[in-house]
Amino acid sequence: MGVLVLLAVGAVLGWLASILARADDQAGILINVGLGLIAALVIGDLANSGSILLGLTPMALVAAFCGAIALLTGFNLLRDSMNGRAG
Repeated sequence: MGVLVLLAVGAVLGWLASILARADDQAGILINVGLGLIAALVIGDLANSGSILLGLTPMALVAAFCGAIALLTGFNLLRDSMNGRAG
């Protein structure tokens, strides 16, 4: 059950980040959703005190949220600076 919650949290965070970053192209949205999923799963699993399959702690959800936001923000800043849109 915990994995499903982290997948949902990660997908929503990735989608919101694509809106905030104004990623207009379809590939940008899909990359952001994918990165949000990965970050939420990895960091949520690391922050969970037990097995992620048994359930999640509130702290693991907060950590997954913060980790996904941080990864997506860093990725979008890096992508924009490489494309010459920094500023």
